[in-house]
Amino acid sequence: MSEDKMINNSNKINVIVLSNPIGGELSLVKVTDDKLETKKKYKEVLVSDWSLMTGDISQSAFQVANQGMTLAQIAKKAPNGLFTATANPANLSKFANGTTTTMVRDASGRLVEHAGFADIGLSASVNPAIILSAGMQGMSAVSGTYYLHKIYTQIKDVDVKLEKLLNIHHDTSIGRLNAARNGLSEIANRKFVDTTDLSAIRSYKKTADEIYEEYKYRLKRQGSEEKELSDIDFTIAIAFEANKLSLVAELIEIGKRMKIGGQIEIINELTRQLKQNYANSFYHNFELEVEKTYAILQQRSSIKLVDKKKRLKKSLDEFTEVRMPTARGIPFIIGKGIKLGGAIKYKIDVNKVKEKVELENNNMSKLIKVLKQYKQRDGIDKVIGGAVELPYKETEILYIPTENNKQRVFVAFEDE
Repeated sequence: MSEDKMINNSNKINVIVLSNPIGGELSLVKVTDDKLETKKKYKEVLVSDWSLMTGDISQSAFQVANQGMTLAQIAKKAPNGLFTATANPANLSKFANGTTTTMVRDASGRLVEHAGFADIGLSASVNPAIILSAGMQGMSAVSGTYYLHKIYTQIKDVDVKLEKLLNIHHDTSIGRLNAARNGLSEIANRKFVDTTDLSAIRSYKKTADEIYEEYKYRLKRQGSEEKELSDIDFTIAIAFEANKLSLVAELIEIGKRMKIGGQIEIINELTRQLKQNYANSFYHNFELEVEKTYAILQQRSSIKLVDKKKRLKKSLDEFTEVRMPTARGIPFIIGKGIKLGGAIKYKIDVNKVKEKVELENNNMSKLIKVLKQYKQRDGIDKVIGGAVELPYKETEILYIPTENNKQRVFVAFEDE
């Protein structure tokens, strides 16, 4: 006999239907034997008896098991069968309002007895909506942990790049960025969350935003001045990294709030904001930003080149028009020498500007290539893409009905 007592008429139950007053309905369908071979794994959401009785599912009231289990392994602990549904956190939140009604149906779709959990042997003190609330928070915590782990492994690479960017005139800015990166990395790696973490994340994001705005303004100014290309490239690199760190801070806040649980509305808003911020970000649009900056330099160089070419042409025209003023030819030689020297000078000037234009084009292409490689290695794009879909991403939830108050719920998770 299994550790969980059999429920009366459990073999007749094929579907558990939960519905609420606002028209939402969720059907937990019994898992058939042919589905047990799937290799997908699930983690159990462990909720205290008191939380189930009171309906208070807080961060401290539930835990997610470390060990994952397959359907076949879970089925051995479920004499009454496994019931599964696929839903997203936004929809599941509708069933955590305490006014959910429950029906059970057999394979033909007919109601079993009088419908309702108490009528099939479950304790009437357990609200099915609370079980779903636990499952919802478990789904959120598992997803949050998954994305925080991905962010933590990728944010370490920021430090390496910042070290490469160290410059004696910018060590304060680099130091502040490094401090923000270290702080965010530490928070992302913490197992438990408290409200001070959320405040710290916002503070680190503010630091990253301030440095980004400073270097974005510096870049605008440098584009209108005669500056070394290395200085411009350095400014672009700092703006790129600072803006990325700001996006990482947003990701970490979403992950932490998911671990806390019960904040689906805030998470929805934060993911919408992240999606918009990313679409408009320097980090995402770096190629356009680089081209825009270099376009100003190239325009200035092009104007210079046109001017130098005009001067060269005029000099050559004057050189060909020189005439010998005396029979002895001395003024002719002097005049010709002066004109030739001027033409050579303008020819050298034209070549210098051409070299500058070519250098700017090559430097722009090289910078874009390097930043593109950085961005691909970061993988932040994929993490952001996954994070903004989290509130709407459908996830499977498993439910095991038992006679006692220790109802069991499992959530699917992705391998790290």
